[in-house]
Amino acid sequence: MQAAIYIRVSTDDQVRHGFSLAEQREACRGRATSLGATTIEEYADEGVSGTILDRHGLSLLRESIRNNQVDLLVVRDPDRLSRKLSHQLLLTEEFEKAGVKIDFLDFDWKDSPEGRLFYSIRGAIAEYEREKIRDRMVRGKDQKARQGGVPVGFYCYGYNYTPELGKVTLSDIEAPIVKNIFNWFAYKDIGINGVARKLNEIGTPTRKGKGKWHRNVVRQILRNPVYIGLWRYKDISIKVPGIVDTETWDKAQQKLKEVRRLWAGRSKKKYLLSGIITCSDCGNTMTGVYTNWWGKKERRYTCHKNSQGAKNGDCEPFKALPAEIIESAVWKQIQVWLSDPDELAKEAVNEEPREEELKQEISRTREHLTGVEKGRSSIIDTLALGLIELDTNTKKKLADLKRRKERLENRIKELETVLNEAQRYMAEMDELRLISKQVLSKLDSLEFHDKKALVRVLVSQVIIKGRGRPGKNGLRDIQITIIAKLPEQIDSSIFSNILR
Repeated sequence: MQAAIYIRVSTDDQVRHGFSLAEQREACRGRATSLGATTIEEYADEGVSGTILDRHGLSLLRESIRNNQVDLLVVRDPDRLSRKLSHQLLLTEEFEKAGVKIDFLDFDWKDSPEGRLFYSIRGAIAEYEREKIRDRMVRGKDQKARQGGVPVGFYCYGYNYTPELGKVTLSDIEAPIVKNIFNWFAYKDIGINGVARKLNEIGTPTRKGKGKWHRNVVRQILRNPVYIGLWRYKDISIKVPGIVDTETWDKAQQKLKEVRRLWAGRSKKKYLLSGIITCSDCGNTMTGVYTNWWGKKERRYTCHKNSQGAKNGDCEPFKALPAEIIESAVWKQIQVWLSDPDELAKEAVNEEPREEELKQEISRTREHLTGVEKGRSSIIDTLALGLIELDTNTKKKLADLKRRKERLENRIKELETVLNEAQRYMAEMDELRLISKQVLSKLDSLEFHDKKALVRVLVSQVIIKGRGRPGKNGLRDIQITIIAKLPEQIDSSIFSNILR
């Protein structure tokens, strides 16, 4: 009779049950011999969880059984086959259909309805115990996180982590590199790819000490709130040492939002408005295309999208407008604004909420915030008096009030920022007038990249309505709306490249 024994052990089992491969091997071989086995093949998995079905030793055993090379299978315990009841039932049914007799050393297996019921119950209990252990571990990690501890491995670039102590500290080597990444991106005229290139040019080592910096790695660093001291575990924020200040972080996040829209569409053909031009008829952004138009290659802007799952449908029929005519109209408007900075300010401010409206909204939002804080304090006071219990519903209410409080605080911060910017814009108009005269004198000699930079400084968005038909003075039946914006910082540093 051809027999097989299957033995498995994991580190957790060794600690809890004292099982070892050697002990299982000896016991299983002894049982196989006593049952009349003439040959015994061994299949083993060491250090592999019983919850995983795809195990090397188990896979070899199943293959041998499918090839009719096994008559008897001896296993210490059903848990050795699997920790999951569904897997236990699947395997035993598979083995029985192949004509294999199964013998468990520590379990009285009977091929009867009662035996199968007992087997199922035992497997269910084992799975239940495993789920309880997992649940305790998860709840323990969550509790540790709520108390400000680090419940799992912490491996963020810029930090050192001591697992034994659960302690996170700044890396003397990596933390300054992270600070450089944020400062270059937030305060210099350099993009994500440029930051990666700069790191490679100066020979900055990666965490592994080999290979080059990739733009995706730089993007991940710039988007990770851990660098302002907030490490996220599930929906819990854990405080850790920060590397960059909040102002730098906010600037970097704002630039990340705008970088794709403002600098998209770069191609061999130059398009002055790529990233800021939109079709109001269908709602799509418009991109530059170099296409055949009545037998002639032309630069045009189209709202047609080739990508699947585009947010809006295209204009029908296909819409593509001459780039030269639209860009010329925008450039003329910029010249007008630079000739009359007050008109630029008027246009830009008209697109912003009025100062009084902002103050009223801030006041209303503060009232809502006060109400939420009172509601949260009332629940906490009632808990302290023992009048209610901290049950699931109460926890949910407290969490909801906390989220509302955070949203309202963030909204107030946004409104105050907009209000301060609007007030500052008007206070610095004299400086803008001076700079405008200097830029205006250099318009005719600007290179394309300087023109594009100037457009993005002064234009928030270009909106196109209509299809346009050729006319004596350009296109007919088309409306071009140019939305102005004032520079984020009214000083010569914005125009440094243009005025160089």
